[in-house]
Amino acid sequence: MTAAPGLARVQVARLLLGGYFFVPYLVLYASSVDVSLSLLLAIEAFFALLIVLLDLPAGHLADRIGPRQALILGALLQGSAAALLGLAPSAAVFWATQPLFAAATALTMGADAALAAGVLRAAGRADAFEASERVFQSLQLAATALVLTSASALSLIGMSATFLATAAGQLAAVGILLLVKDVRSPSDVDRISLRARVRGLARGVREAPGLSADLLAMILVGTAFAVLLYLTPVYYVRAGLGETLVGVAAAGVALAASTAALLLPAQWSVRVSVALAVVAAAALASPWIAAVLVAAVVVQTAQARLVPRFRARVLDDLHTHGEASAMSIVTTSRNLGFAVLAPFVGVLTAWTGPGGLAVLCAALFAVAGAAMSTRLSAGKQLETV
Repeated sequence: MTAAPGLARVQVARLLLGGYFFVPYLVLYASSVDVSLSLLLAIEAFFALLIVLLDLPAGHLADRIGPRQALILGALLQGSAAALLGLAPSAAVFWATQPLFAAATALTMGADAALAAGVLRAAGRADAFEASERVFQSLQLAATALVLTSASALSLIGMSATFLATAAGQLAAVGILLLVKDVRSPSDVDRISLRARVRGLARGVREAPGLSADLLAMILVGTAFAVLLYLTPVYYVRAGLGETLVGVAAAGVALAASTAALLLPAQWSVRVSVALAVVAAAALASPWIAAVLVAAVVVQTAQARLVPRFRARVLDDLHTHGEASAMSIVTTSRNLGFAVLAPFVGVLTAWTGPGGLAVLCAALFAVAGAAMSTRLSAGKQLETV
């Protein structure tokens, strides 16, 4: 069967929206504007908390105005924030742009998947959503490898170039999205109030068998992945990798994980992915760089397989309450734990060391695996995209 019309454009736009060239140099940039690591973690926790607070209202807005319009608005906000950081570096601007980034992230992280789901639904291929998301997650890892490599080249010009390149990518995403058909949810929920939508979503969560447990699993898994995103470079250096090679290692890991996620069979069990994540998270504390690199690949591969399953699970039960709003439930769950934990990461690091945090993440994965419902772990046979 041919691909859904417009789906390729949507996926390319999503990849551009996630092209953050400045991420490898965020700590260095913060240091250059006199923002310490502990303060940076506090800012990132503030950022995560803002996303949690804005996520459902942004999803509601996306269902009202359409996911394509929400993505365009988010890209413009994100591009503006990145341009400000590149053109006017200072601690004040660093703080001031966080609400812009948070609003942009809230607008895009749910609406992007909702737009892809809508395009598939309009083409009569709604059952292909999870398979499509698996392919997208793999492509996103490959794109991350390209972004990391390009960021190293851009950094030779200056750190500001990485922010300006991010802004240019957001503008390119807007151009592509303008060529995508506006796809709205077929239900009439776009005309209800935010309060009524939230009540409907809460009722949907209560009534869907096992969904509450699966949301808990999403919170635990999302927290572990978010913590490891910041700490994995630390494990590389602790295992003996030179700091100048961290970017190269991160790009190689992302590319390897992308390949692994694509090659794994569609029937691969979610519980097996979680079990491997448990072992890999603990192995990140290893003193051997080869073991750390393999563990990092396993963790990212697990993330590439778990996120599509989470999205498909929530969309299946809550799509009647608005597709963008349903996807916002996933992003809220993935950010909630980190928003709470991030302010204490510095204290936990001083108390347990990076090895202790690796064990903590392994424990979070283990509890998530035990908490998830059979419906989430089993999934359903989906059409291959």
